[in-house]
Amino acid sequence: MNEFEPTLREVLAAGRAARFRAEGDSMHPVIRSGDYVQVVPCAPSELRRGDIILASTGRGLTAHRIVRFSRRGIITRGDNSLRSDPPVDPASVLGRVAEVEQITRDSRTLDGSVKIIRVAVTFLRHLRKRFQQ
Repeated sequence: MNEFEPTLREVLAAGRAARFRAEGDSMHPVIRSGDYVQVVPCAPSELRRGDIILASTGRGLTAHRIVRFSRRGIITRGDNSLRSDPPVDPASVLGRVAEVEQITRDSRTLDGSVKIIRVAVTFLRHLRKRFQQ
């Protein structure tokens, strides 16, 4: 039995940050498979568009960026995707990604300006791919 998710929930519920290695490239280039992410507890009222949240979804634990809020829940999307995810219930949010340590780069905090630049670059890459087809 995998103890990761229950242990992670317990750590965050106690008000402490959790650090673990990410798997998958849905958040490329901000988070790459193998990078270390630090998740901090966060109340749903503190979440803002552009934040990367860790949520328990139908496919398991998922760290994706908030693109908007709706009556049905929080709408997220991987930076490496053109499609939004199904709405996430705010109660399913475990925390907010506060820091990413990439294997090939130094650790850095995700501040607002870095987020905006990365979202813009990713969006432009997707547009370029779409129009080159």
